[in-house]
Amino acid sequence: MQSRQQLIPDLLTEAAYQISTTFQAARQNIITMSSYNAQEANIYALLQQRIHANYPTDILCFPHQDIPISSKHPIWLISLHPCQHELPYQTDVYVLSIALARNRELYCSYIYDVSRKKLYRAVKRDGAFLNERQLRREEVMPLNEAVLRIKADYLDARNKKVVANKRVGVADLSTALEICCVAEGETDLFMSMSERPHAFAAASLIAEEAGVRLMTVEGKPLRWYKESGLWFGVV
Repeated sequence: MQSRQQLIPDLLTEAAYQISTTFQAARQNIITMSSYNAQEANIYALLQQRIHANYPTDILCFPHQDIPISSKHPIWLISLHPCQHELPYQTDVYVLSIALARNRELYCSYIYDVSRKKLYRAVKRDGAFLNERQLRREEVMPLNEAVLRIKADYLDARNKKVVANKRVGVADLSTALEICCVAEGETDLFMSMSERPHAFAAASLIAEEAGVRLMTVEGKPLRWYKESGLWFGVV
């Protein structure tokens, strides 16, 4: 039997193939949000079937489900993040994230960015990787030189599309990808006012293993299983 960590890449490949082929076949049709949600549910059903065939007692948590952190069984947090909800017929604008937790601790994360063919992964105390390249942020950026990305919910409604300067931008990727961009070194700071665990849990382990500092916006330790405001950075 495959270990859980060995199984995840196969799951990502299967899910990516199913989504791409399904949406490609329907590309000429008008796809409503309800039909997109149905396809999303099909992906979750596929993953659930495959995981439970190998590990029937594991707990699977999909978006908007409560996380039973007291469970004695391994917990899977599985999320499909469309990057552009208004264009669901595009086959390459989604991110699939899977995080594994046991005894209240995250120990394995995978995030697959289909559009850019990037696979981010991390194992607790074993580093973070982008495809085969290890990710490590050793530098600390001065705040006046750092590249910042801010989630729109942080901004006044009048300023959501206003870029203050070249170093400050409104985040337009999924939260998981924005965090991975900090780990990768494309940006230096990401902030968001309120996020559910499925949006950031997998990416938080990748960032931590890459040497990125992470905390709540109040400066408290970030808990992967609690809704929270986020601060990820190397400043």
